[in-house]
Amino acid sequence: MKYSTGDVVRFKIGRDEIQEGEVQVVEESRDESILYINSFSGWAYKISEKRVVSRLT
Repeated sequence: MKYSTGDVVRFKIGRDEIQEGEVQVVEESRDESILYINSFSGWAYKISEKRVVSRLT
């Protein structure tokens, strides 16, 4: 699934923690996309798009 700046997503951190946040930057490479997300809990994360559970908007 393609993600873009401004998308609100639900994503996994660690084994069982799930956060929600807004995509700030999408860095695309040949193999996968890396998303920079500002979570609604106040933290910023750099994650693989494989860790995204769902898009909320």
